[in-house]
Amino acid sequence: MKKVLIVSLAFLLAACGVVQPVQQEQPTPVIATVLVTVIAPTEIVPPTAIPLPTQEPTEIPTLEPTATPAPTDVPPPTEAASDVALGVVNVDNLLGKGVFSNITFSSDVLTLRCTPRELEITMTASLPDITRAEMYYRVVDQPSGLYPSEWILFGNLGTDGKGTFFTTFTAENINPNYRGLPKAWIDFQFIGVNKGGGVVDRTQRIERLVTYSKECP
Repeated sequence: MKKVLIVSLAFLLAACGVVQPVQQEQPTPVIATVLVTVIAPTEIVPPTAIPLPTQEPTEIPTLEPTATPAPTDVPPPTEAASDVALGVVNVDNLLGKGVFSNITFSSDVLTLRCTPRELEITMTASLPDITRAEMYYRVVDQPSGLYPSEWILFGNLGTDGKGTFFTTFTAENINPNYRGLPKAWIDFQFIGVNKGGGVVDRTQRIERLVTYSKECP
């Protein structure tokens, strides 16, 4: 009987059902993943220092004549003794300006295709410091005189070592750009240079005392 009761009780409990609470499954936590991009800093290279010059440039003395004035400002040339045709020209010592004296041109005419074709130039240094003489020339168109060329370095004159200087200037020495002019004046300027290569002084511009002619004058 006792056994029957136990079985009955078991069925009763089964019928009534012992309700066990259902354990809810905990949600899986979601872990957000944050991607962080790390940018490496750009290395800044300092600029390379520019080396400074260790020595200042040496100033080269300028031996060019003074600036050429406009043709309208050109004073009339100082009179010089000259024969009418192919005469020797003795330049006034005032134009030598105490730098050179006794400046002489062998002729007042120089031609390319006739005679004379060369010009002998001589002078004497007036200052003892002058050991070298340089000659510049320019060509000025005739008859207007409106288009003078730039001053052109002819070069050093010869010397006897005692203060006398000389050179030969020919029509072919004229720059080819101006040699074709039918007629022109040839102006000159002379520069005295000392033993060290420095400019002592220069003459005045010796203008319109020598005429150049392409053909026979």
